[in-house]
Amino acid sequence: MKAMSPAGSCGATRGGMLRTGAAITLLAIAAAGQAGVPAGTVTAADILRRAEEIRNPKAAYAVEFTLRTVNPASDWKERTSRYTMIARGKDDAMVLMRYPAQFYPGTLLMTGGTYWFLLPRADKPLQLSEHQILAGDIAYGDLARGNLLRSYEARLNGEETLGDSRCWRLELTRTSPEARYARVRCWIEQRSHRPRRFEYYGMTGVLLKTAVYTEYGGTRLGQRPARVEVTSPARPDETTTLLFTELRPLDLSRVSFTTEGLHAFRDAVLDCASAGDAQARVEDVVARLGRTGS
Repeated sequence: MKAMSPAGSCGATRGGMLRTGAAITLLAIAAAGQAGVPAGTVTAADILRRAEEIRNPKAAYAVEFTLRTVNPASDWKERTSRYTMIARGKDDAMVLMRYPAQFYPGTLLMTGGTYWFLLPRADKPLQLSEHQILAGDIAYGDLARGNLLRSYEARLNGEETLGDSRCWRLELTRTSPEARYARVRCWIEQRSHRPRRFEYYGMTGVLLKTAVYTEYGGTRLGQRPARVEVTSPARPDETTTLLFTELRPLDLSRVSFTTEGLHAFRDAVLDCASAGDAQARVEDVVARLGRTGS
């Protein structure tokens, strides 16, 4: 991906921001792992449900994350971007672009499987197409926030050891048109139900992406992975790493996860900036929403 100039054309800026900004991802990670259960006493659906409580929990929270992509074979070699995500439950999230600075405060809304992107000073959000969601950096947000419980049926397909962990291997088959992958393979730790590895396959059966979850640790919301690495056979020289910090619960009752709420949130960030807070914390943004009645 070529570096973008902040003084580039409107079309170039918009396209670059969609590629970079939707890279969100974020990912919304993890509730505390639960004690393992003997394989013969649980169903595949139960294993998936417990793993999803870790990968994509129902909690209301905020998290800072960095997206770093390295490709030695490319012209750009390495690129880094930073974001803040707020999430409510499994289906609603907003991602605020922090860096590169020229993209602040572009904001992405993910709700019910649809994606909207609002440029820093645009009047209307752009609804992202299926191709935009699956292509490039935008796909990372879909991997992180896709609701597997709603869109897939799970089947237990054996056991396997990854590193020092014994895992269940699940096969997920799409049951809804909104599912963007025909098939997903999952490796889930038997002892803790932590997600370890997810493989995402396209409609033709081709492996599109692999996500590996590591560096689980204690947070204010329980045990969560701090690192996710994503690779793709289509880009064998490229690795994208998502690093998460400052995961904390947050009251989001003032936030509307709609296109109107997207506008209100972005404008509240701009208000903070005009008041001298160039990189406002989302706690301050949400508080401003309450004061302005947005």
